[in-house]
Amino acid sequence: MNRDDVINKVFPHSLFGYDPVAVDAFLDEVIKEFDRLNNTIDVLKLTLSQELTDARMTNDMLSASLARADFASRANELTAPPPAEPEAVRPGVPEIPETTDPEYGTAPRSGRKNRKKRR
Repeated sequence: MNRDDVINKVFPHSLFGYDPVAVDAFLDEVIKEFDRLNNTIDVLKLTLSQELTDARMTNDMLSASLARADFASRANELTAPPPAEPEAVRPGVPEIPETTDPEYGTAPRSGRKNRKKRR
């Protein structure tokens, strides 16, 4: 149904029918409501279109910013000095874990702890 359907509607008259003036007044109100709703729809479509355009622009700017940040991060990775390599251990020689002697606060010495000095 649209505005023209309401305007062009004709009601048949009967002996005890409705008052044609009252029906026409009501239909005039319906037409005004149709016009108001159509205007509201047009305004909302325009607003939505503008917001969608703004959102797309924001998305494009954020995507470009993210791409620049990713590019910079990758550039930093490529230009960073390589990590220091651990000291080479001679093949076949096991690594000795670092330990501390709680009594002295240093690495234990081989058997010297309990030895008395000889003169």
